[in-house]
Amino acid sequence: MPRLLLQRDAELAMLVHRLGQVRSGTGAVIVVEGPAGIGKSSLLAAAGTDAAAAGLRVFSAWGGPLERDAGWGIARQLFAPLRQSTEWDTLAVGAAAPARRALDDEGATHAPTGDAMHAAAHGLTWLTCGLAARAATLLLVDDVHWADAPSLRWLGQLTRRMTGLPLGILCAVRSGEPAAEPDLLAELLAAAGAPVRPAPLGPEAVRAIVLDRLPAAGPVFTKACHAATAGNPFLLGALLDHLAAERVVPSDEVAAGLSDFGPDQVARAVDRQLTRLPPGTADLARAFAVLGRGAPLRQARDLAGLDHSGALRLADRLRSAGLLENTIEGYALVHPLVAAALYNGLPAGERALWHGRAARLLVAERAGPEAVALHLLRTEPAGEPATVDALSTAADRAWRRGAPQNAATFLRRALAEGPVTAYAEADLLCRLGLVTAEQVKPESYPLLAQAVECATDPDQRAEIALAGARALGMAGFHDQARQLCHRILDTDPALSDTVPAGDASSAGAAAPAVLDQIEAELVCSGWLDAATEADARRRTVRHACPGSSPMWGVHHGHLSIAAARPAGETSAILHAVLAAEIDSLLATVLKFALVAAEELDIARALCDGLIEQVRPRGWMTALAHGSFIRAHALVPAGRVRDAVPDARFAFEFKLANPPAPGLVWTLFPLVEALTEADDLSGADAALTAAESRGWGSTNPTVPSRAGGPALAVLAPGKLRTAMLLERRARLRLAQHRPAEAHADLVAAGETWQALRNRHPGIAAWRVDDCLALATLGDLSAARRLAEEHLELAAQVGLPGPRAAGLRALARTVTPAEAVPLLTQAAHLLTSSPMRLEHARVLTDLGAALRRANQRAAAREPLTRALDLADRGGMRLIARRARQELLAAGGRPRRTVVSGPGALTPAEHRVAVLAALGHSNKQIADRLYVTRRTVETHLTHIFQKLSLTSRAQLATSLPDR
Repeated sequence: MPRLLLQRDAELAMLVHRLGQVRSGTGAVIVVEGPAGIGKSSLLAAAGTDAAAAGLRVFSAWGGPLERDAGWGIARQLFAPLRQSTEWDTLAVGAAAPARRALDDEGATHAPTGDAMHAAAHGLTWLTCGLAARAATLLLVDDVHWADAPSLRWLGQLTRRMTGLPLGILCAVRSGEPAAEPDLLAELLAAAGAPVRPAPLGPEAVRAIVLDRLPAAGPVFTKACHAATAGNPFLLGALLDHLAAERVVPSDEVAAGLSDFGPDQVARAVDRQLTRLPPGTADLARAFAVLGRGAPLRQARDLAGLDHSGALRLADRLRSAGLLENTIEGYALVHPLVAAALYNGLPAGERALWHGRAARLLVAERAGPEAVALHLLRTEPAGEPATVDALSTAADRAWRRGAPQNAATFLRRALAEGPVTAYAEADLLCRLGLVTAEQVKPESYPLLAQAVECATDPDQRAEIALAGARALGMAGFHDQARQLCHRILDTDPALSDTVPAGDASSAGAAAPAVLDQIEAELVCSGWLDAATEADARRRTVRHACPGSSPMWGVHHGHLSIAAARPAGETSAILHAVLAAEIDSLLATVLKFALVAAEELDIARALCDGLIEQVRPRGWMTALAHGSFIRAHALVPAGRVRDAVPDARFAFEFKLANPPAPGLVWTLFPLVEALTEADDLSGADAALTAAESRGWGSTNPTVPSRAGGPALAVLAPGKLRTAMLLERRARLRLAQHRPAEAHADLVAAGETWQALRNRHPGIAAWRVDDCLALATLGDLSAARRLAEEHLELAAQVGLPGPRAAGLRALARTVTPAEAVPLLTQAAHLLTSSPMRLEHARVLTDLGAALRRANQRAAAREPLTRALDLADRGGMRLIARRARQELLAAGGRPRRTVVSGPGALTPAEHRVAVLAALGHSNKQIADRLYVTRRTVETHLTHIFQKLSLTSRAQLATSLPDR
């Protein structure tokens, strides 16, 4: 049944044209789509040959029913030749180094929750971009509908990095075939243009093929062949093979008896062919069908129970019959329809036995655990401990290599194998729950809860609950994380309210240290929701401070902030835990507390340490986490230009990788940074993108109690909601929409009250609502809010909230009365790290002086505000300060179009790294952009800074 390539000039011309665009630097995804047998594979092979002849580097892979459960199977096929080349060690470095996790058989270590998957995918992306930077590159994937999930996810991510690169993805997909991973496949195909759809062969092409095989055929017979196969090239070849094997004379009488010839008829034709071949041939063919494409003859020989010389002769007969071909990967049946006919022709029980023998054969050959497990998946459960062990080992390997979907498949099959000890079953359930949590699947909690209930050993139960709660929290399932913690804590007598904290020595209890960690993890999630804040507070109070562990020191620091305790007390608590190793969500609580305490440099240093640790490993979740918190610390420090790239990176990562609650956490620093950067449309676009994902809540709408607009689907009572509402309100104020800002701020205030958080540096809603109310003309209500804020600020004693309160109060009085208030505020901030608030205060002071008819005096604070704002990228403030300075008779410098202040946030970051001596490749690796993007940024940087050499950068960026 040879592959035919006739009547394909138009399709080949389309592919050649699109590949020419790839060669010229236009990245593209090209799809060939059609039914089985229409000639997609032949068309891909021809296009690949033409591409290679035109100078493209072509890397090929294929999907299959067996291989779809092999994590990174497509990626490993694509890059197998590269890994054997001398280029490998020069390509798999820097940002591409984590690709080794997916491609190498050994050496992959566990990564933080979910990061093995992201690390491998990003490493492969940068490996591919590095290839394309050297030469035009084509990834050719046949039968992509059978591709494994990790490879499909990576290919989908790669499509977002192809712009401007001579890089193409050419794939074939079978129409009407259920995809192994429909959502991931849809993402890949959505990046393609109109698919190339090979047309059925016309009557003349069919006539030519029939006459070539059966010269005596007449017009009636050739027309009947065309009608029976609908012009499908493979089916036509299969029909002719069948007729030739049966020695059918191509007469008009035979033509009248020809009916539709499809996959079922192919199966019957294959069976008839095999019955005419020597004994053992059918078993050898079935062995190839069971082993999958690319199997070596020795494996098929042993699986079929043949001797070597006999297997060689029978393989020759299969090739002569047009059923088998010998490719560079190994032996393969000529078409998936033939493979399916042979495979499905085996009864289910017999198929399982064949796969069991295949698994044992591969174990004897010392094949990798995952290769063995692919066959064990297709056996019937028989209660074999060795099967459980093999599947468990394969799951661990797949998990470490960043293929959690495949790890979950192996673990489910291990659980189904049969009776195991309670300890082993609990371990399998726990690992299955953890890998499903990495995939953000709701069934992760029931699995983890079942694991806890299944475990009979107290220490194992507690360890499962701790690991599960952390994984659920990282996945955004905070309610479920709390429930899992309660399953241990509510049943442990050592943690009842009648037993002092830390006394967990009762018989049958888990280790006290682990129970302590579980409770601390529970409290982390408890702070995030008004419904659980009281429980978190009660549990924290039970652990005395000082004297408690560093974990509880972090919680006492948060409690001190929420209660608006004096800043000195809070700082003492937080400084006492800085030397300890704090992990999980506790580290996030600590960093947020440090920002609230105006310890911005310490918070930023902790984020820097995390980012520098995880960046080279490709741990993208941890990198996004550190980046969004660093942005949260950079904005109040007035470093808006630096905050924007951090916040944008974190948000875009979460946008592409749910859960949605994590998206909202990265959204609020981005909205704040873009607002202060005067990119109001960009801030609105980010909000719209997040709203389209539902904000992470299932509630349809949450009406505002103030009678304002509905809050869409923002989840009520959540800390993340309060943070976002305040930032959205500041955006609305910048857009001169005070009524909407007021509605958001009222809702934020209600949420902060429900959370019992009174700290005026975090729950700063009164300041902004004062501005909104003043703009709306309600000065008495505005003044009342300003005074409430000032009372809390005086209680805390931090310069930032005190100055912000004075600035708010100044909006409720005459300009002459505002001047001393703002002068005091500016004095408070002289040595403060809160430069954003300082720039605001100086701008308002200059404006008040001008309105008080002190125009000359107004120029000095306005000039200082403009300088501060320009240096930090605070363009919203800079715009207003410039307008006020002009109105005061000053002569401000024009909006910068050259010099450091003219650099965009992305350009500024590239300029700083280049000034520090990083090469273009190092910058690209560090920022996860292409080298061409870096080169474009540097071109703009050199123009704006009037530079002629890279060495001049070091003296052109004084504020780096």
